[in-house]
Amino acid sequence: MEQEVLDRPISTEAVDDWPEEKKLGALRMLIRHRELVQALTFRDIRSRYKQSVLGIAWALLQPLAMTVVFTIVMTRIARIPTGGIPAPIFIYIAMLPWTFFSQGLTTGTECLVSNFNLITKIYFPREAFPISAVLGRTVDLGLGTLVIVPLFVFYHIHATWLILLVVPVLIIQVCLLIGLTFVLSSANLFYRDIRHVVPLLTQVWMYMSPIIYGLESVPKKYLSIYMLNPLAPIMDTYRRVALQGEPPMWSYLGLAAVVSVVTLVVGYRIFKRLDPAFAEII
Repeated sequence: MEQEVLDRPISTEAVDDWPEEKKLGALRMLIRHRELVQALTFRDIRSRYKQSVLGIAWALLQPLAMTVVFTIVMTRIARIPTGGIPAPIFIYIAMLPWTFFSQGLTTGTECLVSNFNLITKIYFPREAFPISAVLGRTVDLGLGTLVIVPLFVFYHIHATWLILLVVPVLIIQVCLLIGLTFVLSSANLFYRDIRHVVPLLTQVWMYMSPIIYGLESVPKKYLSIYMLNPLAPIMDTYRRVALQGEPPMWSYLGLAAVVSVVTLVVGYRIFKRLDPAFAEII
């Protein structure tokens, strides 16, 4: 089914109908083309692990490997405080959503360039590419959450009802990710340097967010500035609600939500403004 959707030829009638279809709202357009988004998502997942010895197990390898490395650094070298929480689960609970974010950003940046043949071949909402790139990474995220259960049992972590807040926090993070992906994927068509900037950006961003350390390591006089980074309250909230059974820092999380939604809206508008030039640039 997915391949049929991708290979379906575009007819003259479909091209003629496209200007009228563009008058539809963004959400209605995506619903109309949901099969294409689904097809692109499954294609991305299959191609990522095709002819791989470990297959989908690679989805677990990176966050686990990074957790092991940083656990050794925290416990043997840097002695970073964890607030009494065992270092492995302290790191993993933030490393997992961070890996999802960084990989989604990297994949999303390249999504238009890597699908140039489809962009020049048929008409459909181009935003399907960034969205499917992000959705394809949710499979890795879902598999990674399976490791959390045995970690909770092994370290005797008692979850409270506050852990349910992980869902809305993840939605906030996805909004931020898709918004950035809209901007970076379209910019990457015009300036291919973007593909080299993104890995550097994500590496710096990781150390500027509470992933391998907690907020207690941030000097209080700099905390208000530090929390302007939308990922800071997002990552801190994952740790608070899942491991500590504490409510989020609502003011900072609310600010992160506003920034994420604004990023999504502005990113989409930039994407659609540049959309008409995509085929010509490629």
